[in-house]
Amino acid sequence: MTGRRLGAGGAGLGLVLLLFAGPPARGGEVALGPSRFDMPAVFEGWTRREAGDGLVFERVFEPTGSRGRKGAAILIVAKPKPATGRFDDAFAAFVRSLNQIPSDNKPLTAKTGETLDGHRIRVEQRCCRTRDGIRMSAWHIGIATKTSEHFLMLLMLQTEREQEKPIREGFEALVGSFRSRPEDRGLALAPARGDGGLDGLYSRTRTQLRPNAFGGMDFTADQDTLLFDKGGFYTTDFPRDGDMAAHCRAEPTTCGTYTLKGGWFSADRIERVEGEDGFGRVSRSSEAFSRAKDRLTLGDVTYFAVPPFADGHRFDGTWNHSFGLSGAMGSVGGTHTLTLTPDGRFTREGGVGFSSTGGSMDGSTVVAGHSRRPVRAGRYTVSGYRLTLTDDGGSSEALSLFAPDRASDKLLVIGGANYLKQGR
Repeated sequence: MTGRRLGAGGAGLGLVLLLFAGPPARGGEVALGPSRFDMPAVFEGWTRREAGDGLVFERVFEPTGSRGRKGAAILIVAKPKPATGRFDDAFAAFVRSLNQIPSDNKPLTAKTGETLDGHRIRVEQRCCRTRDGIRMSAWHIGIATKTSEHFLMLLMLQTEREQEKPIREGFEALVGSFRSRPEDRGLALAPARGDGGLDGLYSRTRTQLRPNAFGGMDFTADQDTLLFDKGGFYTTDFPRDGDMAAHCRAEPTTCGTYTLKGGWFSADRIERVEGEDGFGRVSRSSEAFSRAKDRLTLGDVTYFAVPPFADGHRFDGTWNHSFGLSGAMGSVGGTHTLTLTPDGRFTREGGVGFSSTGGSMDGSTVVAGHSRRPVRAGRYTVSGYRLTLTDDGGSSEALSLFAPDRASDKLLVIGGANYLKQGR
């Protein structure tokens, strides 16, 4: 039985599409020499083969529509190699080993950095056609320790868009879990002894002009937040169930750990380690630090304390979140309205409208439309920084909630969006 060879050479794994039916991949930890990684559920059932240079996991995807085409995805984890002292050259050779990529192909994504274990890491993404004209997306990863070099690749060929996102996210998780040495931990943020000391939510308003997809500029006013726990974690998001450690295991790119330097009451610096992406890159920083009763200053940025709402808190009013983008090529805008009453009831509605002037010589509107979201009504509960909406049909939704001005509810930040109170 034969298959189609896609290429070999350089760092050299020959890629063969499902040459034979190997054993299916299973979840859990996978070992390759001294290195270890966790196999995400999305790869369970893929064909697993042991190649001369490492492990290969493959899957063929059947078309989902009458005009669709068969697709395939290949995941390669190369065997560890001794450190060459020329990691960048070795990484470039690994990328070239997939010789179906045209030589002039430039990476869409090219990032370098450091892992939580202190190793160098390189991340590159390439697309969009092989030499044979097949639609392709490829991710290449290189990790270098003092004694070894490790290379991983994900290749997707003719896969459909809805298939690609979970595969890419699974590959991120796999790389994030990669442990080159027995003592490594992968992207598993954990405070060290002596970390921590802060508690609660701090926020600041950040304004900026930002270009939009229609060729215009938008003025935005966003709330940057830092939620600290005393044990040494912080997050820019809100844990769904209030468990910071569990949240940071599940969403490491929204989290970090921190250490205060200079003593409990006289700390004058803060050191932070923060997740940069799911592949395991982290950033490390050390900034001047000071605190007062209701504020923290990190470097030259000041955050103000935001107290939580009491359990069972009630509101009375209507809040609107409006958004819009506009430019020479068109516009889109809409509003979401939330009414909360003292008896614990809510009403939620909204709509979106758009127009496009593209394709018209005189700039007149050629496409326009509007849609409204069905009105929802039910009961709401408040607990700390969380608003839970349970509609009359029994569906429930939990949203983050805080008021940047501790003395007023004129502005509520709900689910990360600014809601302004109407009328009084």
